[in-house]
Amino acid sequence: MDIQRLVDAYIIGLGDNADNSSLRQTLINHIVKGDMSLLELVQALGSYLASEEAGRRSKGAHVLSDVLTELPESAIPAQATTRLVQFFCARLSDATCVPHVLASISALQRLSSFTDQCSVDVLRALFKEVHVQSFQHSTRSTAYKLLDQIIQSHPQVAKMMGDDTVLGFAQMLDGEKDPRSLMIAFQIIPKLAKLVDIKKNADDIFDVVFCYFPITFKNREGDPSSISPELLKSSLRAAITCSAHFGEMAIKPLVEKTTATSQSVKIDAYETLTAATQTYSPEVFASEMEVLVEQIREDVVMASDEKVVNAALDTLEAVYSVVSPAAPLTSSAAGQTAEIDETTTSLDYVLKDAIYQLTAEDVKNSDQVGKLLLAAARSSAYNCNVISDAVLPIVVERLGSTEVLTLRRELMGVLNYVLSASCDISRKAECLEADKDNLLNIYRLDASVPLDKEYSFLHITRLKGITLLILMPQFLDKNETSLALQTISRAAIERNEDENVNKEATHLLVQLSQSNPDQVQTTVLPMFFTALCEDMVAVHKIASLLNALGAIGVAASKVLLPILDGLASVITTGSLALSHYVPTITTIRKMIETTAATTNGNTVCPELMTKVVAPLLSWISESPDTGHQNQQSIVVEIAKATAAVFSKLDTETQGQYLKPVFDRYSAIALDPDNTSDPQCQLLPLYSALVCACTPQTKLPVEDLSRYLGDLASAALKTTSAVHRDVSFEIIAAMINKANAGTRGELTKSVLECADKVESGVAHILLRHWLARALVNCNDKAG
Repeated sequence: MDIQRLVDAYIIGLGDNADNSSLRQTLINHIVKGDMSLLELVQALGSYLASEEAGRRSKGAHVLSDVLTELPESAIPAQATTRLVQFFCARLSDATCVPHVLASISALQRLSSFTDQCSVDVLRALFKEVHVQSFQHSTRSTAYKLLDQIIQSHPQVAKMMGDDTVLGFAQMLDGEKDPRSLMIAFQIIPKLAKLVDIKKNADDIFDVVFCYFPITFKNREGDPSSISPELLKSSLRAAITCSAHFGEMAIKPLVEKTTATSQSVKIDAYETLTAATQTYSPEVFASEMEVLVEQIREDVVMASDEKVVNAALDTLEAVYSVVSPAAPLTSSAAGQTAEIDETTTSLDYVLKDAIYQLTAEDVKNSDQVGKLLLAAARSSAYNCNVISDAVLPIVVERLGSTEVLTLRRELMGVLNYVLSASCDISRKAECLEADKDNLLNIYRLDASVPLDKEYSFLHITRLKGITLLILMPQFLDKNETSLALQTISRAAIERNEDENVNKEATHLLVQLSQSNPDQVQTTVLPMFFTALCEDMVAVHKIASLLNALGAIGVAASKVLLPILDGLASVITTGSLALSHYVPTITTIRKMIETTAATTNGNTVCPELMTKVVAPLLSWISESPDTGHQNQQSIVVEIAKATAAVFSKLDTETQGQYLKPVFDRYSAIALDPDNTSDPQCQLLPLYSALVCACTPQTKLPVEDLSRYLGDLASAALKTTSAVHRDVSFEIIAAMINKANAGTRGELTKSVLECADKVESGVAHILLRHWLARALVNCNDKAG
């Protein structure tokens, strides 16, 4: 074997941009087989690596890089790894060879024989000899990845080198502009901060990193190597906020960025400040608190963009959670306004303006004031106490002295925001218990909602407040909760000039059904069922009631069954007006279909079958003619609900339900002359069960082939469209579920029986159903 000849041919190929894959594989095979060693390959490349011509040296390094990248670890002796690392570290001073040398070191770095000392040698040479920013992106990226790999696989080395690692990395990064390289670099910084005490050099690395904030760029569409702008933003944010040592340098410029005219920059600054609360010290934020809160207030009041408002409020909550004390509050006397002076707490920056607004003749920006108070109150139990204790007496006093509707609404809206912070038991304000009577007097739990549209905006706010009183842990007793729920229920049930009152009350009941399902079941549902069964209830009201029950049932699984059971009961007991059967059964069907489609559908459906579907089936079977002008619609809706539930039952349970239904309806389905029999109109129920069976559930017939043939014959002879369509659906479903071995036999039997009946349009419909069934199961006969 002539190594030199292979090497020379490889070098010539590099010069001609030829495909060297076969030569590369030949070299790798010789090394793997032991015909030659890596060191012998280096010797063969000696004249190239030592050449005075930069191009020849680069090509020599290129060959080594190509071979090492694909050479299996077993072919590289441990002792050779150290010597190769030393060789490549020495070559890093040769700028021409750097791209290929870095690739070679990266290939060696994955080896178990790459020791800590190898890592030290590589990092020192990399930081000392390589001016990373003078190279193309691919080389810079390789350098960052190599550093990242060493930090991950040899963290003790990065920690031991300490300041050298930090300063070396800062030097590498300084001036980087490519987003792909920046992504890698930003992800390195938190790892370094975790391993190394960066206190002495924090300013060096911070200056290099923070100059990229805020970072913006557009990714290239269709480029698989392109990175997400949001991912780059989050990586930079993690880098800036990874160390408390960055706090003093970062806080002021970050707060300044919140004043930017660009909404994206504002959001980025707020989100970074929020993230910084996890690492920066409270003292850092305290120094800029007044300026920051003022800017947040301005952004919330201006409300130019909802995303900016949300980001600002999140920052306010996060910052107050770290700067405010966690000591228990000594509440002021009940009914007295908390005194706020200039030396109290950082909460003054929010409270002073809020109190000024609440005591002004006209309350302005009440919604924004409420949002600011809520964000601050949610930050801690202490802050919730301070804010509640300061705001509640003012609102109580003003509400007691004014009858102006708009002012009452503004004040009550602010109070709602403050109360919502106490819905978490860990933050519940202590002062609320002392002011319970005042709150009950404000919200009047047992008072009906006036029907006058003029009052609707005020009473929507009141209903929200009543909901908050219910949600506050252990605030209302059982009777008070019942009164409150009745008030909200009446608002949802009774017809109001402003439909928004009904809609909002329904929304609140949906919310309460998730947190208080037992009380909703015992208090709210009976009111709805009673309203459904009232004499002369309007159609539009029925629709509103059913929509509300549907929303509550779907949102809260614990009240789903009681709602469905109740709706089925008002139908089967005859309590419901005839005209309301169809919309009520349709609501049942929609709720059942929604529930059956969920992940726990298989668990819920057996009980739905027993308590809801089975009673409906019994009711319609015993009274096939309800007298409703849309009788067939009732049957179809029950059939759809039945199919949704029945399909989720196990094979054994399906068989138990199927047999009595089959015994009842199979003879009717096989008789073409029974069109006058009321039971004939119930055949969709029969079809629903048969078609919803699993393939493993067997029909209670001795010969399925003969049964389907007889069914086809009867369907072709009958004058009832319902009878015909149901029969065709059953035939198609059974053929579709049959295995490939019996499918052809069943189809043949059906067609043979059909051919014995006089041809007509029904024959075409039958063949249409058969074709669909066969196509759906990929049968070529289709």
